[in-house]
Amino acid sequence: MSSIDSIDLHIRTYRSALKSNLEVTVHSLTNSYLKMDTILHPLARDPTRLDPSAIVYSLLRLPKVVDITKIVVMGQNPQVFSDAGFPDVTKWSKLAVTARRRTRFLNRKTGVAASFISSVTDVDDIVNLLIAYQLEWNKFHQIATSTYPKYSQFKKALTSPDFLKVVNLSAEDWQKIKIALGKNWRLRLKRMYHRPQNIRLRLLAGSWIDYTKTTQHWWKNISFSVSKSFHLSRQRVYFVSSNSHSLLNIITGFALKSEKKLLKIAPENCNDLCPYIPPQDLLYYLSKFFVSDKKYQKDWQKIQDNLNIQTTPSAHYLDVNTQIFPVKSFSKSKYLDPRLKISKPSKIAKSDALIFNIDYPLGFAAYHVLNKVLENVAAVKGVYILGKAAVLNSEVGDLQIPRLVFDEHSQNSYFFKNCFNTSFPFNNSQGSILTNQKSVTVFGTFLENEPLLKKYSQNDLTVIEMENGPYLSAITEATYDQQTPRGTMVDLNSTPFDIGIINYTSDTPYSKAKNLGAGSLNLAGVEPVYLGSLAILQRIIELEENS
Repeated sequence: MSSIDSIDLHIRTYRSALKSNLEVTVHSLTNSYLKMDTILHPLARDPTRLDPSAIVYSLLRLPKVVDITKIVVMGQNPQVFSDAGFPDVTKWSKLAVTARRRTRFLNRKTGVAASFISSVTDVDDIVNLLIAYQLEWNKFHQIATSTYPKYSQFKKALTSPDFLKVVNLSAEDWQKIKIALGKNWRLRLKRMYHRPQNIRLRLLAGSWIDYTKTTQHWWKNISFSVSKSFHLSRQRVYFVSSNSHSLLNIITGFALKSEKKLLKIAPENCNDLCPYIPPQDLLYYLSKFFVSDKKYQKDWQKIQDNLNIQTTPSAHYLDVNTQIFPVKSFSKSKYLDPRLKISKPSKIAKSDALIFNIDYPLGFAAYHVLNKVLENVAAVKGVYILGKAAVLNSEVGDLQIPRLVFDEHSQNSYFFKNCFNTSFPFNNSQGSILTNQKSVTVFGTFLENEPLLKKYSQNDLTVIEMENGPYLSAITEATYDQQTPRGTMVDLNSTPFDIGIINYTSDTPYSKAKNLGAGSLNLAGVEPVYLGSLAILQRIIELEENS
């Protein structure tokens, strides 16, 4: 029987083991993992049944070459790897992942993978993804080899309907697994058949200073890149944590300008898929399919250059892209999203304020990033967070506006004035906007079980996310004359700048049919993401017009 304490035991087990700086087998961490009964891996304990949601979730967040990886080495930056005897890791094969932004490289000769980490949350994430992946790989290996003693029998069985009975999967779940495996799914299944998986882990450095050094390198890269156009140390800044597409689409309006071209690729059943999606949001969604269209991107870049919008790609140190938008670009944009209302255009045109937008980091990296920004800019006028969440009391596509955040990292409860609780300027035609909610910042997606969710529900903590607490921890240090305390109530009503947090529902954990382990938001997630982005930009316009 799992308990809340079993999660704490598991975290302490792998964190303490990795502090040895030596290799640790994933297998040695499996026992404490199984005792948790994580909500994301409900069939983990059953050796006779594959868990499709856990398989898909882990496959989408791990590089495909994890199949041939022998050791995963975690470190903060190239120097850390070099000092540990892994020089030139950035010259190894760079690895791409579908659903997790993290810099990774692989030495194909040795099977050593270098994974760059930016906070302890990355360690939590990598460890538990690998445990889930290896558990299910080895389950499949055992089921397949015991049923089909020869590979030729297994290969032939893959085309038989009886195979689904052997692996105890529905046709729909099997199709999702094959999609997650990728175009070489047959090769990957062949590997699963021929050998069990036995990955090892090693953590090179994990001190607080190591993570702050990484963030400092990230900041230096940004300050060097934008120094010719902007003066971050002197100009007023609005910090936004969202994504790399929504603000850019809304402010440039290039997708609206390209309407005819984009609608040519719109699915015929688009209205059936998402009948409530606003026309602008559909165009923004379709624009993602032109990411490799050189002419489209070149024309879009011209508009960005004319509006003096700057994008700084992530460095090796921290996989967080940064965009800087001058507020006065709103008045210059010919295709600004028409839903934004500017009542004092002359004042906006004269604004010297900047919007500092980042592609939201994972978990506790949020603290390090915002802390570095607060340390280095002249005046932060607002901090706005737009992020996904698993929610216990709503549906996918709803928006939640919290007034309280409980943080598992610090065990603090943060009270604050969320500007969007006072006024949210837009309507959500697809779902609900739930104000004055209570959220909880968790350690990681796998580090939750039913007893923990029940405890959250009993305390009305219905929004489960990973970044609000770390961000509020950094805000605490910009409000008070001491570092963030632990295990207490923190009153942030006197914070010297505006705070706005919006979470949109990506998962409903009590409904196993609706979680990102089995898919993605796609069209269903477009409206809430863009509503949140529009609300943030409208709030910035309002503050600038009244300043």
